[in-house]
Amino acid sequence: MRLLCLLLCAAASGAPAVDTLRAAKAPVFRDGHTLPPLTRWGWTLPYEARVELADRWGYALEYGGYVTDQSVDALADPASVESKLVALCLRDPKRYRLAVLTVHGDFGKLPDEVLTHAADGSLPDGKAVISPEAPQQFFREAGHRWAAPLARLVEKCPVAVVLNGGEYGLGVYGFAGRAWEQDPAVLKAKGEQSWLVYLSAAKCQQELPISAEFRQAVPRRELYLYYTTSANPHHDRYADWWHWGFDYAALRPISDLPNMECYYRSFNSGWTGDTDLLTLTLNSVARQHRYGDTLTYNWFCAGWRQDGKQDADIVSDQPRYYGFLKCCYTAGSLGGVAGYFSVPREDDPNWLWQMIALGHVHAQFSHLEEYLRVGDLLPGPEKHRIARDLPAYELPTGDRDARVLARRLRGREMWLLTAWAAGGEDRDVSVEVPELGRVALRARACGSVYRAALKDGQASLELTDPDGLDPSRTVAR
Repeated sequence: MRLLCLLLCAAASGAPAVDTLRAAKAPVFRDGHTLPPLTRWGWTLPYEARVELADRWGYALEYGGYVTDQSVDALADPASVESKLVALCLRDPKRYRLAVLTVHGDFGKLPDEVLTHAADGSLPDGKAVISPEAPQQFFREAGHRWAAPLARLVEKCPVAVVLNGGEYGLGVYGFAGRAWEQDPAVLKAKGEQSWLVYLSAAKCQQELPISAEFRQAVPRRELYLYYTTSANPHHDRYADWWHWGFDYAALRPISDLPNMECYYRSFNSGWTGDTDLLTLTLNSVARQHRYGDTLTYNWFCAGWRQDGKQDADIVSDQPRYYGFLKCCYTAGSLGGVAGYFSVPREDDPNWLWQMIALGHVHAQFSHLEEYLRVGDLLPGPEKHRIARDLPAYELPTGDRDARVLARRLRGREMWLLTAWAAGGEDRDVSVEVPELGRVALRARACGSVYRAALKDGQASLELTDPDGLDPSRTVAR
């Protein structure tokens, strides 16, 4: 689960960020691309930083903080930041697409019929735990309250992306299973179903009315995302994985796109090792493909500074984060949320370079969008290391730390190949690409993205990003 320390306060580091962004070489986006804008989760940035990110880096314009009645009331003051943001969106809606964070989770005092009860009517262990059998109407009313400020905002200004941070309401078995097993009504409703199947269906029944209220408030949105709606990167990784997640098959309807947590060294071993992040990500991807859900919009973080820990142990180096992002886009990402889960001090540059990296890779794939929209991720010849009944969705190199993913345009002899040196040292690899043949690629820490085609029966390769850390500059040609 995500570290939930989302501190929506002004950060001193926001001001110098504007100067850094303005001085940096911005990426080059393809005119007319249709990728959704990037978004961000964290503390509220100064107005100037929000505008700069929307102007040149592919990000939506952040409304800032949760959308509340108070923040919408601020639109009555033409000098307020909220009014300035809305004015930008109305003046140039193609450049400035508004992104908002939903207020959620405050149910107020929970009524008795929503709670889990032991056979004697008491609260198990004296704790108030939401029951899987809680009535839908309770959640519908909560969703209506939470969505009301958003509906007011939409009356003033179009909203492009709605981020619901989730982590409220019905929890997972690992947190509340002990209580539910004491409730006769819950046990009767569960019957012979597994806890995973039963709880996943209950979670959807409780969340869907909330999602419906938010979606109804923003009918012309580009995306509504509930954190997280994915096939769970840890599915089948160990016997009790289901204690800490739900079944994707049930939760699919609550988000507009699948969205998974891709956080460096957060319940994974980083770029290499037995539980490396790309393998876990492709575990979700493979399961989502079973339902025809081949495109995603994920939550990204290359690690965040934590008290008492060395940055080198918890924050990625920059090149390999670029390489990982290129793999994720090749796997079907249309964009993502740049997350950072501690308010940075002025000597912490990690949050900003991560946003810059995501902007560069997003721009690179704005020129390669056709491969995402009308292309298919190739399954490869081997099964996934975790999902043994599903394809690995990568091509074997004979080197566990050199990863290659491939897409093919439908009905055309054109491929997109991404080679990543997850181990850090650039190296040459050879892979067999279905119908293209065997090709030699240079796997780099920063990732290498090739266009490939068949010409007179021979494979032809073009490296799109000679400068792997400025990847949109040459792919645009």
